[in-house]
Amino acid sequence: MKKLFFWLIILSFFSGLSQTNVDKSTLYLDIDSISHLIKEKHIVEANTLSETVLKNVLLFDTNTQLDIYYKLSLSYLHYSYNDEAKKILLAAIPKIKQNNNPEIKGKLYKQLCYIGMIEYDIPSATKYYELAKQEFSKTKQSNLLFNLDLLAFKMYLNLKKYDSALEIATNSYAKSIQSKDSAQSINAISTFIDYYKAIKDYKNVLYYTKKGVEISSNGYQNSYSYFLEEEANVYIHLKKYDSATYFFKKAYRAVANDSSSFHDYKTWRINKLGAELYALLNDKENALKYLALTREYPFENNLKEQSEYLFFKASVYEKIGDYDLALKNLRVYLNLKEEIDKKEAQRYLIKYTSLYESIEKEKKINTLIKENHEKENLIYKSDLKRKFILFYFSLLFLFSILSLFLWYQFKTKKIVIKAENLRFQSVIDAQEKERIRIAKDLHDSLGQNICAIKMMCSNSLNLEDKSNQKLVHIIDETYEEIRTISHNMMPNAFIKKGLVPAIKEMIQKIEDSSTIHFNFEYDFPDTIEENIAISVYRIIQESLSNIIKHAKASQVKIILGKEKKNYVLLIKDNGVGSKELSMTTLINENENTSQKLGIGLKNILSRTKMIKGSIYIDSTTKGTTLRIIF
Repeated sequence: MKKLFFWLIILSFFSGLSQTNVDKSTLYLDIDSISHLIKEKHIVEANTLSETVLKNVLLFDTNTQLDIYYKLSLSYLHYSYNDEAKKILLAAIPKIKQNNNPEIKGKLYKQLCYIGMIEYDIPSATKYYELAKQEFSKTKQSNLLFNLDLLAFKMYLNLKKYDSALEIATNSYAKSIQSKDSAQSINAISTFIDYYKAIKDYKNVLYYTKKGVEISSNGYQNSYSYFLEEEANVYIHLKKYDSATYFFKKAYRAVANDSSSFHDYKTWRINKLGAELYALLNDKENALKYLALTREYPFENNLKEQSEYLFFKASVYEKIGDYDLALKNLRVYLNLKEEIDKKEAQRYLIKYTSLYESIEKEKKINTLIKENHEKENLIYKSDLKRKFILFYFSLLFLFSILSLFLWYQFKTKKIVIKAENLRFQSVIDAQEKERIRIAKDLHDSLGQNICAIKMMCSNSLNLEDKSNQKLVHIIDETYEEIRTISHNMMPNAFIKKGLVPAIKEMIQKIEDSSTIHFNFEYDFPDTIEENIAISVYRIIQESLSNIIKHAKASQVKIILGKEKKNYVLLIKDNGVGSKELSMTTLINENENTSQKLGIGLKNILSRTKMIKGSIYIDSTTKGTTLRIIF
């Protein structure tokens, strides 16, 4: 019957295309049809009907157009089709500027603010929040500004700006008390619950859930079920399972009587809570019963929500002792999370590539305009000077031209050198930031995942079996290798204590794993600039790597100190030396040396350029001395 109903809608829509006149009621009926199609996941048909609605809406005034844009975007947002909603809202922007209705303009801006929050595009979310606030301030409806502030509260909470979030929650609650509006009070209390849940203050969460239950029990049935559910949830966190069970059952009955448009979602949430509760109570039968009821997932097109749900299922199976299903769901979760990360990376790559290209185009246009302007000025000045000097001072003219030419050459060279240094700076800064990010991701995310896998293997596998022992051993080796890679990319000692402790730690590790003996002397300030400290650390790291690989040295001396107005880094070993490096002087101008440099020496030279230093190398059969002055 459902399929027949939707095909009838489609047929009625296409038959309506033959009519030359379209009235408003037809458009609004089409929007209702689109909502049904989206709900039943007929997204292609919904998009086709949407395109027709957007074409027909152009026949009406801007107020009607904006209202249609708003309601159509809501149909998509309600089922988390955010990209489609965003396209509709962005298409409405030119129409907004032609309209004088602040309420509908503010609502459209509010929707764009919401999408910016979902996409973690904070500049966009902030921009549209301010525009919506500006429009709503022109109306006499205080409820519009109140709900907009609640949206800003969620944005600050997601950004973990808890002070700003608490300030909005407190002001919203005060406004609701002043207006004596129970609906506003319920919404304001919900913000307090979200805030205290975020900071894990469950005592205050319990206080406001009870307050919410008290207010919503007087005619606000849809909110009543939410507060009962939150009360059950907080008792779970407090490990008061008897109270949690009591309020869960009350919430379950309240959800059954819920008649709001979010009934399906609330049913899914309460079943999810039941699965978690009974898993904690080790009631396997009830846990599996409620878990089975969560299979009708309300956000199938939202990969992030799906991944969180899979992780939840894995945790329930683990609590009830079904480790095979727990591991299976955890694997699917990890695969889906990897897919999400790839899509997110692709989205940001496209976004920032296009942003970069637009900036580059703008730079080229500005450069061309500037060059044309400079050429015009030069032509004008040259003509003026030529007329003046040819008549009076021909010798002075030649001298002036020569001076201008020399000045231009000097200035151009200076600009090129400065641009080159900035390029080196940006590349190396980006490398260091990426090193820190990757090191943190390896340590925090991948390391934790491997620990979780080891724990699951330990709990579910027979460790007396040699193959299982080998598996656990491989997991341990993998974890240690990740720690080593993370540490090499950016040592903790450098981040926490500074340059000198990091160098000492590096030396100690090499001494522990080799026969090389080090002598490290230093007289170096702790307040040195971070980019200089990083460059010095990387130079020493690269040099020691080369010594270990090629020098066959048994002793290495490192001196880091100050000489007059400059700093000096000296690295000396007693190895076999190198003919290619014998009596070599490398300075900032790479073209001044004719030697073919290896990758390691190129890296050292690049780092030295960054700190505006010069390199002096003396290599003989008795060893190699590297001296850097910066």
